[in-house]
Amino acid sequence: MKKWIAILLAALTVTALGACQTGKKDGKATDLPAAAAAPTVSETAAPATEAVAVSAQAAPVDASWFDDAVFVGDSVTLALDYACSGDKSLLGNAQFVCAQSLGYHNALWDLNAEGAVHPTYQGNTILSETAAEVTGADKVFVMLGMNDIGTYGADDTMEEAKKLADRILSHSPNVKLYFQSTTPMLADKESGWLNNDKITAFNELLKAYCSEKGYAYIDVYHQVCDASGALNPAYCSDPDNQGIHFTVDGCTAWANHLKAAVAQLESATEPPTDAPATQAPAAAETASHAGNDSLTDGSTASSDDGMVEINYYVPDNQ
Repeated sequence: MKKWIAILLAALTVTALGACQTGKKDGKATDLPAAAAAPTVSETAAPATEAVAVSAQAAPVDASWFDDAVFVGDSVTLALDYACSGDKSLLGNAQFVCAQSLGYHNALWDLNAEGAVHPTYQGNTILSETAAEVTGADKVFVMLGMNDIGTYGADDTMEEAKKLADRILSHSPNVKLYFQSTTPMLADKESGWLNNDKITAFNELLKAYCSEKGYAYIDVYHQVCDASGALNPAYCSDPDNQGIHFTVDGCTAWANHLKAAVAQLESATEPPTDAPATQAPAAAETASHAGNDSLTDGSTASSDDGMVEINYYVPDNQ
């Protein structure tokens, strides 16, 4: 019996030594692959206030996602309105409350103020701050600033944007606010009064404000600009005038980016799903897409700023 016990112990010892040698070759130790760390929330889900830089796996939302959304804007957003009215595959049945020359400043004026340019809805002039209340929308996409930045500067315009946000929520406290960046202008239309540097400066303030308040911020600027950071000429409908408005192709690129952006934002706010511990976290798309001329195909391209602007204020001809 003692003999068999001794043999058994010897066998176990050999087995253990063999296990310890796993990972060695030709008597030399080799590096064993380390187990991949389990994804954390911070690795898989960026805050909802980050500008469209979340999961590359998030498929664009369907156009019907915008059925309960209203867009507040000026003449650039009016172009999006026209494009969407002719093609429901863009943004479904989204509603639009827009007016030419509207800005953050004059949006706060009284309805009967002299020179007011408030939008109309179903034949009635309304305040932009009541857009969700009047239309019954649950999501508000705000796109203003181009009519303000040249005249008032980025800082002052940002203060008025904050006031408009507060007023919207005072009327409709349960809506979700989406701020879009002001879009660029054609390079040859820039001036000392209004240029892409000033627009970018405002966008940075807007992005920071959204991050502070928890509002969604979407960068459209870098989805419609060329390699120089100016508006892509292929997307501009008024190259001989103001150089800021969009063609149908430009509106299509804009709408497709919105569908991709909100999908990423929605994904960022969802709790992480159970996944194998070795699953690598989804890569974040944070690269700028300046100069990307092929966004009319529903690309999920993302960028590092955020929004789409509208018609800027020109004192002499508007």
